[in-house]
Amino acid sequence: MTLTLRQADPEDAEHIARVVRAVSGGVADFLLAGASLFVSPERLLASLIMETGNPFSYENALLLEHNSTLAGLLLSYPWEQHAVPDILRKIVPKKRLAVIDGLLQMADAQSLYINTIWVDEPYRGTGTADDLLECAFLMATQLHLAKVSLHVWADNTRAVRFYRRHGFVPARHFDVPRQSLLPHDGGNFLMSREVGQTAGISREGQETP
Repeated sequence: MTLTLRQADPEDAEHIARVVRAVSGGVADFLLAGASLFVSPERLLASLIMETGNPFSYENALLLEHNSTLAGLLLSYPWEQHAVPDILRKIVPKKRLAVIDGLLQMADAQSLYINTIWVDEPYRGTGTADDLLECAFLMATQLHLAKVSLHVWADNTRAVRFYRRHGFVPARHFDVPRQSLLPHDGGNFLMSREVGQTAGISREGQETP
């Protein structure tokens, strides 16, 4: 099975938006539901991805493909870019942003921040997620960043195990009250790992986030 990695372009925005919304743990819908009477949260997200100069931009996305079919996604950027885009501040109520402020704005200093890492179902357990994560560490090295960091819901035990096995440790914890569009218990972890650290894991039968 041959997989190819490529830089995303604006035409990929809808595919990226669909994945980001699906794996956000409800964050995309929590922020964007009701933001527009005429445009769905997914289309709003796609329009943001099509633009340059914001953390969700296609410029920050790498796509893994098999026979031109999307198999994986890595959306990442340097830590200082991890912030709420101006357009979201204009359309999302401040009280809603405040609920997940830590998740939206906190990344470990001097790190490459992973916003989204995803592997499609047929490719899970094959080491594909490991390869995407390794790609993130290579990018961090190229950018002279000391760490890779990411957020994960505490009750997403599968993802937490995956990251811990790769050497990630919790850097901070954020309390997030459970609600209908954020159906999580235990809050959210900011996890990080130093670039030079080795995890020493087996790829066979690997769980994916």
